[in-house]
Amino acid sequence: MSERLDRMDVFRILRETIKGKYGNQRTFAERMGCTPQYVSDVMNGRRDIPAAFLKACGVRQITYFTRGDVIDA
Repeated sequence: MSERLDRMDVFRILRETIKGKYGNQRTFAERMGCTPQYVSDVMNGRRDIPAAFLKACGVRQITYFTRGDVIDA
């Protein structure tokens, strides 16, 4: 089973990937076909992390559900 990551882990991995593989957010934005402002918005939590960004840093998103207590309405 793969390691479960939270959003902070993903932001850290994305930051490390941008710095290590692309040098800076501007170059990363050019390679991803978006604006540096869009990358900044993603990195600051103002936009969801797009699948292309996740793929660039080797992360995939899986949504799951858990059961909780039943509340009578």
